[in-house]
Amino acid sequence: MPSSKDLLVEIGTEELPPTSLDRLRTALETIFCDRLKSAGFGFAGATSYATPRRLAVMVKNLSERAQDRETKHRGPAVHLAWDQDGKPTKALLGFAKSCGVTDLSSLRTMKTDSGEWVAYHSTVPGDSLSNQLEPLLKESLAKLPIERRMRWGRNRNEFVRPVKWLLAIHGRTPIPVRLFGLTAGQTSHGHRLMSPGPFKLASAKDYVKACWQHYVIAEVGERKEVIRSQLEKILSPKAEVVIDEQLLDDVTALVEWPVVLAGKFDEKFLELPKEVLISAMKKHQRYFHLRAVGSDALLPGFITVANIETDDESLIIAGNERVIRPRLADAAFFFAQDSKLTLHSRVEKLKQVLFQSELGTYHEKAERIAMLAAWLAEEAAEKSSEKDAAGGASARDAAYRVGLLCKADLVSDMVAEFPDLQGFMGACYARKDGEPEAVAQAIGEHYMPVQAGGELPETPLGAWVALADKFDTLVGLFGINQPPTGSRDPYALRRQARGIIRICIEKNLDLDLLKCLQQAADGYDKGFDLNKVHHYILERLSNWYAEQGILADVIVAVQKGAQRSTNLRTMNRLVRTLHDFRQEPIAQQIIAANKRVANILDKEATGDMVEVDQSSLKEEAEIILHRKLENSRQGLHRSEEVAAQLAILAALQPDIDSFFDKVLVMTNDETVKQNRLALLQQVRSLFLEVADFSLLQ
Repeated sequence: MPSSKDLLVEIGTEELPPTSLDRLRTALETIFCDRLKSAGFGFAGATSYATPRRLAVMVKNLSERAQDRETKHRGPAVHLAWDQDGKPTKALLGFAKSCGVTDLSSLRTMKTDSGEWVAYHSTVPGDSLSNQLEPLLKESLAKLPIERRMRWGRNRNEFVRPVKWLLAIHGRTPIPVRLFGLTAGQTSHGHRLMSPGPFKLASAKDYVKACWQHYVIAEVGERKEVIRSQLEKILSPKAEVVIDEQLLDDVTALVEWPVVLAGKFDEKFLELPKEVLISAMKKHQRYFHLRAVGSDALLPGFITVANIETDDESLIIAGNERVIRPRLADAAFFFAQDSKLTLHSRVEKLKQVLFQSELGTYHEKAERIAMLAAWLAEEAAEKSSEKDAAGGASARDAAYRVGLLCKADLVSDMVAEFPDLQGFMGACYARKDGEPEAVAQAIGEHYMPVQAGGELPETPLGAWVALADKFDTLVGLFGINQPPTGSRDPYALRRQARGIIRICIEKNLDLDLLKCLQQAADGYDKGFDLNKVHHYILERLSNWYAEQGILADVIVAVQKGAQRSTNLRTMNRLVRTLHDFRQEPIAQQIIAANKRVANILDKEATGDMVEVDQSSLKEEAEIILHRKLENSRQGLHRSEEVAAQLAILAALQPDIDSFFDKVLVMTNDETVKQNRLALLQQVRSLFLEVADFSLLQ
């Protein structure tokens, strides 16, 4: 049996993009391990590493040689392999030659459902790791999720960043694979400043320890926890650091040897909205902000994570304070300048900002959002008590006002400098202009949710405008045939669709999806086909349910039922109740019976619904079933709760079972047969009023 040792592969590069570092790390591990398995190499697991200057993967107990493969070749049928005299035919001789067989006795007989065949079994020896590693790595690296590959030097090598060194070592033995114009050895590199120059690894197992000795924390999770630990230790009892997990991931990807330092800025900048200060520190400088213990009040300080350890930390702190000062001064200037104009006065300037070349400007989009939001508010207000939305204004008028103003901050100086503040700055400026608080809050909420699982708008007004914005974008982009692809989604249509789903369901909005899409399409007046966008939203709905453990067959069963609804709230109630119901023992009987009924009706190609002739009902079981069907239908129509409807259908199951046990549907008497088929049509029709149970597994 071939021996096994740890394999380490490391690719040293120029600084890798921090936002994709962890994705590249996990992809390298997954893809490379899949390639090894496919090639027949056995191993006990893998660990991947990443820093700004390296990607590495350690495969545990990797065999030196791939497993031998058993191959089977099927030849001619046995009766065609030998002639009447027992001599091999040309077909058999040709097959043997193609397999390299000279001794026909080594051939075997293979028995299948279609007969007996001549077969040749052979064993292909597994190749060595030293021969296979280079092509396996090339295949793996070619599959990494890299949007734009770089070239460098005079060759045509491509990677996310120029490659500086290459390491491949199996146990203590280097494997000289050649990639990117480099030959792999057993040499790596430490921290660029604290441990410049190469160092040699004695074995793959020494990697993490050797990196530490050269001021590199190679393991991403460990480096992250080192930063977190330092953040929690650096502050006084009066201040606490706000640890944003995304920011923590970002700075983890920027450093190899983290050192946490605290700096300050002028207190006068605390007059700015705190979100502006946080954005300036977080987005532009990747600083953690501070707040007073037990309060949301910001403190005039920040935490930065340096990538070097030094005897004089004051120089690094002073440098960071020097950088943040003009950034905050710019923010203060932009805020002062923006405050000179009202938000409403900026709406006209949106005519100069293009939303999409075929769909017009943001001014046109704002007008469409305003009209659609007003319609949504009116639809919702008719079914609820939402008559007054903002300062005495009607819900419709308030929604129109928010829709018109919601994109106006895009032409402000502040949003031009801090794009992540769009929406928030609109709300801030609306308050300064004296707009009703409900209007200002809704402007700030209309982008929600900004990420999967993110917060939803708190107010009905915010929900209506958020929906209007998302419907407008989806209908427009699908209308001009620009749906998202596997790798590109520049308008975040996946997030927009999920946002619509979550707002409608989680905010319990009684809205018809098709009517909303049509209303959005009317705003464009381009005759857009809505089938694709409608299907896309339902597809995202299925994905959303799948993440919650609800299987696709439940969703399809609901959509195929007579109650199938384009109202997401109603559909959600049906889906969740049916999902719970299928766990009950009676559900499997109902599913089986519905499949049986559906199969019979499909085979008989029954057309339109036919009335049952009671005088032709002969057997007691069919008479009882017919009577119970009528009672169940009345009960079903009286009940509005899905759970109660399912209980009514479940109560009918014993009578359906009795019918199939005691009644022959496909009798020779054509009149009786057709009458019983009509009875089964009524059974199926009754169940379809809730869902198509025959589609459930």
